[in-house]
Amino acid sequence: MTAMAEKPTSQPAHASKPRRGRPPKPGGPIPQVEVQRAYRARLAAAGKVVRIVDTRGNVDARLAAHSIPDFDPANVFERQMVESMIDQLRTALVRLELREEEVRDLRRRNAILETALQRQGREPANALKDNIVLKQQAKRQ
Repeated sequence: MTAMAEKPTSQPAHASKPRRGRPPKPGGPIPQVEVQRAYRARLAAAGKVVRIVDTRGNVDARLAAHSIPDFDPANVFERQMVESMIDQLRTALVRLELREEEVRDLRRRNAILETALQRQGREPANALKDNIVLKQQAKRQ
């Protein structure tokens, strides 16, 4: 039989901060929070600290700017310019949609007019046939 891996036992997290929640059972499993803290402590000791970003909360733009390396506010478009570009693009999109509707209507109208033109093109031929038939009937009588 293979030996099962032993689960790590809980140890006090930090002596400076009191632990929240129920006190751990001796020899019990380590909560995930403590495992993460220990992992971050090992990374910090090795000099490989990873920046932790809170994605749940709203991040202030100034704090976000400081967290980006080589951030220069002079290189960022002004808010009004971006908003005006958004408005221009939205207006262009609306105009494009209106043009597409017009093209669709014109194609539909074009199909109707083509059938009417074909019908009118057949009318002289039908009238000519009718004249010939009437003349033949008039000769017979």
